[in-house]
Amino acid sequence: MTKSNSKSKIIELLLYPMPLLVFVVVWYFATQGSQERQFTFSSPEKVLEAFLRLVQSGELLQNCKVTILEALSGFLLGTTSGAIIGLSLWYSSLVAKIAKPYITALATVPIFALAPIVISWFGIDIYSKIALAFLSTVTVAIVQSYQGAMAVEPRFLRLMHVLGASRGQIFRLVVVPSSLIWVLNAMKLNIGLALLGAFIGEFISAEQGLGFMIVKASGLYDMATVFVGVIALIVIALLLTSLVEHLERYLMKWKVH
Repeated sequence: MTKSNSKSKIIELLLYPMPLLVFVVVWYFATQGSQERQFTFSSPEKVLEAFLRLVQSGELLQNCKVTILEALSGFLLGTTSGAIIGLSLWYSSLVAKIAKPYITALATVPIFALAPIVISWFGIDIYSKIALAFLSTVTVAIVQSYQGAMAVEPRFLRLMHVLGASRGQIFRLVVVPSSLIWVLNAMKLNIGLALLGAFIGEFISAEQGLGFMIVKASGLYDMATVFVGVIALIVIALLLTSLVEHLERYLMKWKVH
């Protein structure tokens, strides 16, 4: 790495936290000296106090664990099953045409509308939140995977036909590898959707989780705790997205060679 590149890298790293720092400073001065504004918008020092209190009591860690388990379970189930269904639709254009309106219908229904039904079926425990996270992610995975399968270059398919490959071999050797980037993109999109599904379930009816913590705090007008919960959700989303990006770099190494 040259000296100029190293210098630009350092400047870039220093610039990353600048928007956040500016926001915190503006927030701090905007809420100072006014109890009314601090009651409505909280303040950085109150959020820090709430964070330390929740960490010391273990409440924040426990609620984070529950939300991560719900979102991650629904994410894995929804993305895996959606990718399998979407790629499998490549085998039959007729089945794909029949399935399309049903997939579209499921994708267009707001997950908030399905939440009361799912909770009445699965109860208020963790299973209803996993189910909502699953429903939030499965349609995206189906659509992305199917589009990836249909986007395979025709010349590769013709070459495999000329070589005498069976439909199963074409699917395994051409369709699945070519669709991998689409599946990975679905995973990136589904991180936020899985957290949304789990959060909505906790928001409506739950006994633990970040959604439950936020609802409870908002009912008590404890805006500092609400902000801690929101920040925790953002951090979880960033960490899970980072894991998916690391997985993407690992799986896509073959394209470099």
